Amino acid sequence: MPKVLVVDDNEQLSSMLKDVLESWGYTALIATEGRSCMETALREHPDIILLDIMLPGLSGYEVCSELKQNSNTQSIAVIMMTALEDMESRIHGYKVGADNFLVKPINYNEVKAIIQKLLKDKQYLDTLEESCNVAKTLQTFEQLLLNQPTNINAPNMVYCKKLLESLNWDAATAKKARTVLMLPSPAEVARKTNLSVEQIMNLTDNLHMGRWLKPMQLFLNAPVDNNDAFRPELEKQNCLKAAELALIVTRYTSLLKEKQDRELTFSILKREAAVNKYNREVLKHLEEILRAEKILESIQ
Repeated sequence: MPKVLVVDDNEQLSSMLKDVLESWGYTALIATEGRSCMETALREHPDIILLDIMLPGLSGYEVCSELKQNSNTQSIAVIMMTALEDMESRIHGYKVGADNFLVKPINYNEVKAIIQKLLKDKQYLDTLEESCNVAKTLQTFEQLLLNQPTNINAPNMVYCKKLLESLNWDAATAKKARTVLMLPSPAEVARKTNLSVEQIMNLTDNLHMGRWLKPMQLFLNAPVDNNDAFRPELEKQNCLKAAELALIVTRYTSLLKEKQDRELTFSILKREAAVNKYNREVLKHLEEILRAEKILESIQ
């Protein structure tokens, strides 16, 4: 049974909405302010939240923003309720992640139609696999087939996670960086099979995410000093920053495995950056992470 959370400090309106929702066969929950909305959402995992903009404490905008930034609640559809009909309010709501709007006084036929549409969309989305989970599963299969230990804490994934936390990039860019680093290197797989690197990369052609994954793999497998040709397509697919981060992480961890010295490895990376187009922002944050690791080790 679909679950709907009503968030409004007007108890009369909340009670009426609850009765109507339950008459339609939904499970209805009520919260009266922003913080309790977050707590209920995390605990009950509703399918849809009817969220008033004007709330005591956190505003509806702030609550919606928190919901959409939290991986545990970002898939919940949010319908914002407002007495304001101006376009600016709606635009701001969409910017913080609102899925739809209702203007008070509420028309129940409109409520029902919007909820049915959002539930249908959610039902479809629930059948799709998240790209990072697909990559993680393929990574595990590849390691098992090659008799390698499965290791989700490999150095490249550790530094990828630290960099993304430090850079605070948008979720879509972060997801692309994690996905391409989880998948085995096409060149490595080609060496262990009878397929060419090109044939390995072509395996993603039938995937929706292949549109951005294949250009990233081409970029990562090209010589560092000769990968400019791939940048226009990476920009077109909105994954240039993710590819540049993956390149630095891959190069750094590869050098670290060889040199076994963080400072020496990073100094080589900085020298390479003087002649290659490494992302300066990512390099700066990597340097800060390595400095923090050194300080932490000295304390221990």
